[in-house]
Amino acid sequence: MGSNSQKLLIALYLEKRSNLLRFLIAQFRDEVIAEDIVQEVYLKLQKMTGNQTLSNPEAYLIRITNNVALDYRRQLARRKARDHAWSEVSVQSVGGEPVYDAPDAENIVDSKKRTDELLALINLLPPKSREAFIAHKIDGLTYSEVAAKMNISKSAVEKHMSRALKFIALHIKDGH
Repeated sequence: MGSNSQKLLIALYLEKRSNLLRFLIAQFRDEVIAEDIVQEVYLKLQKMTGNQTLSNPEAYLIRITNNVALDYRRQLARRKARDHAWSEVSVQSVGGEPVYDAPDAENIVDSKKRTDELLALINLLPPKSREAFIAHKIDGLTYSEVAAKMNISKSAVEKHMSRALKFIALHIKDGH
């Protein structure tokens, strides 16, 4: 669209915005969704480029609005399908009612404390051992990759990892 066509469409959008909003509220029966779609239409108009002249700008605006609404419906359908598939795999049901196998609050708090304790111990490691430990255990790099990243030998990585693991094992609180 040339800048004149874009300006014309934006002016038309501003003029017809309330009509578009009412149309979308009727379609979706949700004012928030309708507002989101109308805003997305405006953003599409702002991003338009090209040199084509429009013979019917109002029809073009309606087409863009319908396309954005269709994209939203497809996105919603994909989300519902994904959520349903996840729930089929992850949630057990008893008597038709979902039963969630989530950890209780005490286990969540305990896990958080252990994670915080581990992070504190990692921060107490010597810098090179900490770097090797994080690269291997958290970033998932192999010893060879860690060696290349740190510009040291693989055996040096092994020594740093050994030092880090011994330090953590020695200082971690019993019972975990």
